[in-house]
Amino acid sequence: MTKNKNLLLTYIFSLLGGFFGLHHLYLGRTQHALLWVTTFGGFGFGFVYEFLFSIQKYVHEANYDESVINEFRLKTMRRKTPAFEISRLCGQYLTAIFYGFITYYAFPDTWHADSFLSSIVRCCTTIAVGLGTQLVGTLGPRQCSLIWPLLGAVFGMICLAGGNYSSPSFNLPALLSSLVFELKIQWNSEYFYNITVSKPTAHQSLTSSKQIKRKRSHILKRCLIYGLGAIVFSTIFNLAIYQNLEVHVNGRRIKIKDSIDDFFKSKEFLLLRQRLAMVARQVWAFYFQYGFKETWRYIWRTLDLESEKQAFEVLNISRTASQKEIESQCRTLARQWHPDRYRDSEQKHNAEITFMNIQQACDCLSYERKRRQLIKTQKVSDSN
Repeated sequence: MTKNKNLLLTYIFSLLGGFFGLHHLYLGRTQHALLWVTTFGGFGFGFVYEFLFSIQKYVHEANYDESVINEFRLKTMRRKTPAFEISRLCGQYLTAIFYGFITYYAFPDTWHADSFLSSIVRCCTTIAVGLGTQLVGTLGPRQCSLIWPLLGAVFGMICLAGGNYSSPSFNLPALLSSLVFELKIQWNSEYFYNITVSKPTAHQSLTSSKQIKRKRSHILKRCLIYGLGAIVFSTIFNLAIYQNLEVHVNGRRIKIKDSIDDFFKSKEFLLLRQRLAMVARQVWAFYFQYGFKETWRYIWRTLDLESEKQAFEVLNISRTASQKEIESQCRTLARQWHPDRYRDSEQKHNAEITFMNIQQACDCLSYERKRRQLIKTQKVSDSN
């Protein structure tokens, strides 16, 4: 028997990660969770509305309450198809436009100029529009073949192509896809699993617990589907940003992809890559000679030496200085660069930065000396 979902825990998940559909993932509503993570909580409005009015209903559905089953049966007996919902149609329309928009602009500009590659872009965009319509429209006990919203999106894209729009707005494909979906929507009789939807007879009550089979996909399966969907969406979304986002450089508007390309072609990056490659080869050779443990110690020892070297440079003393000399220099520099000694705002600001660096350098050297002394003491005690 599947354990019932807790209402309070659902609200907590909603507060912590509602915009990413965490509470829907907990309730087993994987499709709704995917919709939320790909539309940032239904563009914000959906998350707020369901938090105020719908979460309790979702928990009842997840727990297969008899009241929910009874209400569903009454609806199916009164109507052959689900009722038209203007709010759902608006959600389908907005989601289809959003999916189509980010998919279209995720492709490079050169693809849009080529006739063959542009046809690939339009095909992918059409599929995205249809998926957006389908994802919103089939939430709850509703079903419709993906073919119908795709046909509506295809017809809308053909109309846009006939109009010779260089940058389509996707309003028409999204609207036609949503309308065709509404014409073909049906009840999903298997939404609550093994429920026979029929009119009650004299020997059959309105609700029968024997017809309800509690079944929910495993949490690992739900997380896997959710994760894959989030990865695909984030890839498309980031590609759209990469291909179109512009930044201001020296008074000129430059696309971020051009700026990144220039960085990877710069001499500074090429020099950095050569140095990193040289360091990687040295570490790899050290690993083959001394093993993983010694390599890890070598890396940390190198980092410690670098930080200690910078500390000596800040204090302007020799690396062979004793602990008393270090403490004396720390006190001298602290008095010299204390911010209270300066009245001018600019000088006071510079003194604050220098004073902070001096304090960090003194703390670093004090900590390193104490740590090394402790290690030596432990080694002596272990040998004894």
